[in-house]
Amino acid sequence: MENSPAKPLYIIGMSPGNSYFKDEEIKYLLKTTVEKHGRVVVMIADVPAVSTYIALGYKENIARREKAMPQGNLLRNKTKRAMVQLGYDDTQVIIVDWMKEVESNTDYQREYKKIKDLYESNVQFNKDSDTTTLQVLEGSKRAFNDISQATKIAVHYLLSEIAFIEWVPQFFKVSKIVYIYHKNWSIFENYIAGKYDGISKKHLDFRLLENPWETYKSRWGAEDEENNSYTTGLERVEKTKVLRVAFSNYPPALMYNHEDDAFFGIFYEVVVAIAKKYGWEIKWSEETGYGVIIDGLEHNRFDIFGSTVWPTPERKQKASFSVSLYTSKAYIWSLPGFDYENRKDSPDLRVVIKENDISHSIAVADFPNARLVYVPQLSDPQDLLQFVTEDKGDITFVEPYLAEQFMKKTGAKLVQANNIPIRTYDNTFVFKKDDQSLKVLFDKEIVEMMQKGIIQELINKYTGNTETFS
Repeated sequence: MENSPAKPLYIIGMSPGNSYFKDEEIKYLLKTTVEKHGRVVVMIADVPAVSTYIALGYKENIARREKAMPQGNLLRNKTKRAMVQLGYDDTQVIIVDWMKEVESNTDYQREYKKIKDLYESNVQFNKDSDTTTLQVLEGSKRAFNDISQATKIAVHYLLSEIAFIEWVPQFFKVSKIVYIYHKNWSIFENYIAGKYDGISKKHLDFRLLENPWETYKSRWGAEDEENNSYTTGLERVEKTKVLRVAFSNYPPALMYNHEDDAFFGIFYEVVVAIAKKYGWEIKWSEETGYGVIIDGLEHNRFDIFGSTVWPTPERKQKASFSVSLYTSKAYIWSLPGFDYENRKDSPDLRVVIKENDISHSIAVADFPNARLVYVPQLSDPQDLLQFVTEDKGDITFVEPYLAEQFMKKTGAKLVQANNIPIRTYDNTFVFKKDDQSLKVLFDKEIVEMMQKGIIQELINKYTGNTETFS
C-alpha cells in the first residue's frame, strides 16, 4: 500500500507488560482501525520499557532480557496472530521494530532530545510527565525505596513514546499522525494542543477508541438473554412480563445513585408507570454510553433505552423514537473570556464530544475543521463540561439545565459562547429500528400522560419549574 502524505496515518501504541492488551482487545483495535482507515501502524516500545522495569527494581540485564524484550515479543506475536485471523498482511498492519528501526535512528534521536529538553525546561510538562509515570509505577503495587528516583528513571518510557510519535511522520513520509488509545491520555492531548510550548501540533491528533464491552455495564445475567422465538419485542415483554431497560445517567430525565442502587427522574417515572399499568417487571439490564445505544438495541441486549435521547437525523436512520416528552435547546459552552467568534473556524479549536453522541453530530456538522476531544462512553454527560472547565477542550454542547446543575455542583464558571441555541431537540425514548411494537404502545401512553398534565408535573417535580424546557 503506497503512502499518501495527505492521508493521516493511525498508530496503536501497545505497552509491554500492560495486561489490557489481550488477544480480543488487539483484534478489535486492528479490525476497527483497518476497516475505517485502510492500515495501521503498531508501536511496541519494548526498548524504552527497559527503564520501566529498572524503576520497578529489576537489574538492567534482567529488565532487558527477561522482562521488556520478552513482553514486547509477546505483543508482537499476539498482533501477528490477530492479523492472520483477520486476513491482514503487513501492508495493512505495520509493526515497527523499535530496536532495528527506531532506537538508533538519528531523526528519532533528534526528536527524543527535543522532548527531553522540554521535560527539563518546562515545569508543567515535567510535572505532568512525572505524575503520569508515577501512576504507572503505583499501579504495579510494588514497594519502592525511593519512588521519586524510580519515577525519574521510568519517565524515559513516556518521553520515548512522544518522541516516537513526533518522528513517525518523517519515517512514513506522511503529514499527519493520529495516535489511538483505549483511554484518554491527558499529557499527550495537552502536548498536541500546545499547552507546554505554545505550539499547536496540527500534524498530530489523538483518538479515543474503546472496545464495545467497555462501553456498557451489565446489571443482569444470562437469564435475560434474547429468545429468538418471539416475533416482536412487545410479544416478548407480554409473555415474559419483563421489560429490559438500559439507561445512562442524564438529569433530570433519569438519575441513578450507584451507592443506593436507586433510580429517579422524569423518564424513570414514565417507564415505571407504563410497566405498572401492564403488569411488567422492569429489569434495568445495563448502564450504557450514548454512542452505543443503537448497538445494544440491534443486539437485543435490552428492549428500550430508558433515558432521554435526542433523535438526530443520523440516529433516525438506525432506530425508532417515541413521541417527544419535551424539547431541549442546546447551547455552546466555554470558559469565560474564550474568544469564540475569532476561534470558531480555527483548526486549533478543541471541541469536547462523546463519540456518536449528539455532541459528536454537532461538531462534525458545524465545526468540521476543529480538533475533537473525546470523553469515554460511560462518562457522565456533565463530563463534557468538566473537560472544558479543566481546559482539556474549548467548547462543548449541552442544554442550560445540565450546565446550571454542573456549575451549582462544582462551583465552576462556564458561559454560553453564543446567545442562540445551536440546536433544539425532542426528548424521546428509543427503540429498535425494525420493531415498532413497543414504540406504538409507549407513544399511546405518553400522549395520554401529556393530556393529563402528568409530564408537566414531572418536569416541575424534578426541576422546580414547569417552563424549564419550554
